[in-house]
Amino acid sequence: MSRGDPHFRLRIPQDLKREIEAAARANSRTITSEVVYRLEQSFGRSETDQGGLIDEIEAIRSRLAHVQALILKQELNTGSQDRNSKRKP
Repeated sequence: MSRGDPHFRLRIPQDLKREIEAAARANSRTITSEVVYRLEQSFGRSETDQGGLIDEIEAIRSRLAHVQALILKQELNTGSQDRNSKRKP
């Protein structure tokens, strides 16, 4: 999608908005991308659509990088705690 795509104003219940925001965060997407993705799925658009597939790959890469960073941080924290516990008498 680009900024040149048409804009669409929409009123939705607050609880649904919160769910969309949470899903967008969980899927490493913008709110707009999350809504568009879900609408495309509901209309049976092909998942092999190259643009959509590229977006999905990028989202997966982003989530993977985030998970890797969390694992590294946890490993560093665990290593620090192990070293500190060995120093204590």
